[in-house]
Amino acid sequence: MDPSTRESLRRAEACLRAGEHAAAIRICRSILDREPDDPEAHGLLGVLEGMTGRPEAALQHLLRACELRPGNPGLINNLALAYMNTGNLSAAERQLKACLRRNPGYAPGWYTLAVVKRRQGDIDSAVSAYERVLSLNPRQAEAWANLAQLRERLNQLQLASEAVERSLSIDPGNVMARLTASQIDGRLGKHESAINRLESLLSERGLSTTNEIVARGRLGDALDSLGRTSAAFRQYREANRLQAELLPADKETTASPYSLESVNRMTRFLGELEQWPCPDGSSDLPGPFFLMGFPRSGTTLLDRMLSAHPDVVSVEEQETLVDAQRDFLLPPHGTERLISISEDVRRTYEEAYRRRLADAAQQTAPVILDKLPLHTIFLPLINRLLPGSRVIFVVRDPRDVCLSCFMQRFELNTAMSHFLDLGTTASYYRAVMQLGLASLDRLPIRARLVRYESLITEPEPLLRELVSFLGLDWDPAVLRYREKLAGSRITTPSYRQVSQPLYRSSIGRWRRYAPELESVLPELQPLVSQLGYD
Repeated sequence: MDPSTRESLRRAEACLRAGEHAAAIRICRSILDREPDDPEAHGLLGVLEGMTGRPEAALQHLLRACELRPGNPGLINNLALAYMNTGNLSAAERQLKACLRRNPGYAPGWYTLAVVKRRQGDIDSAVSAYERVLSLNPRQAEAWANLAQLRERLNQLQLASEAVERSLSIDPGNVMARLTASQIDGRLGKHESAINRLESLLSERGLSTTNEIVARGRLGDALDSLGRTSAAFRQYREANRLQAELLPADKETTASPYSLESVNRMTRFLGELEQWPCPDGSSDLPGPFFLMGFPRSGTTLLDRMLSAHPDVVSVEEQETLVDAQRDFLLPPHGTERLISISEDVRRTYEEAYRRRLADAAQQTAPVILDKLPLHTIFLPLINRLLPGSRVIFVVRDPRDVCLSCFMQRFELNTAMSHFLDLGTTASYYRAVMQLGLASLDRLPIRARLVRYESLITEPEPLLRELVSFLGLDWDPAVLRYREKLAGSRITTPSYRQVSQPLYRSSIGRWRRYAPELESVLPELQPLVSQLGYD
């Protein structure tokens, strides 16, 4: 490398450190105009393109850098990050594992692998990768903080607390560690301690919007636990306002099967339906078996209970109906095709569904339970394409459901974005549940309706009935479901509640928030009456 190129790269790196990304990009492009095969310039430009929101351009420059300088751990690590940012987690994993086989002591590679495994939902492998980072560099506060967060999600509270202490001993201001400490406090009933931690964090300058959203939501939880409902509601409302500001302008897209328009389209289809076709035959295989309802209705609790049965494996919130949604829900005339398909075509969809479900389950069992609350929207698709299905449909007081949805910090998507406002929460709930109940009423669906409140107050008779409905013999392990939770991974916001003994404080919680809910109660009243919660 000639001296002028080296000096240009130094200037580009200085601009990067100063946050002058546009200037750094100009310098790198100028270098590549003169020396198109300079690996350092391609590598640095790839990082800059990724930082400025151009992941595909970043990927191309980093691929070229790795071609020009094969085996370089730093370039491979940045390439893996670029793959991750384009959504190609499997490619990122392949690059990192190959690099780490050659360079097992390269801590940044293990850290990136931990992030990749976490995004893939493989929490155990993510934990192992963070532990490998810390074996190489015990002073990595951020790795300790990430490890603490994962341990808490795995219900390993003692290990989580120890990791928090290690992180804060190195970096007392580490935000992730402090947020996790507040979460652990809340789970241990130390709500005043959680409030003090969170109010201290919120009083500091420079807190990112994302972390402020988390902190305000958790502060709301702590205040709610102490009965300070008005103060709690203010925190939830502010957290949701901040989160709404992060949404793209087109958050409600008709291209999503979970959009309100898709719900309304399926409702119109069901209302105009004159005759429902019957399949010519049925599969020799059992099921499929579905668990649905609406978010925050108790589906996760029931899923954990039933999954404690030795003959039940749960597939939790995976997109198993993508081809049916693509072909029959989203196209303008898709529902017309749904009625007219041949039995041979129907069977191809059933076979594809069963393969997808088996891949997601990663093990075999007499019952593979497909749990996704908003499968409610797709009940007509399910009944047409999978006519042997058995459906467990969970309901809860609509006022408690909508309040709980508003109080949660969901990972935002088309469906969850409705929950940032009480009005849109109520409207979406009403549309989805009316569709679900109409489907159960009009279609030949083998279903059991389960009340959350009965599951809490009298679980055994209800669980015995459901186990029989699934075609299984009773096993008392279902009642001991909490024994399986220590160290288990629950991917929904309900993981904290499900880990506790059954409690009744969530029944009728809406009454404490009646003044705040006043504007949406009239919209919910028809379903309150229909479901018998008057």
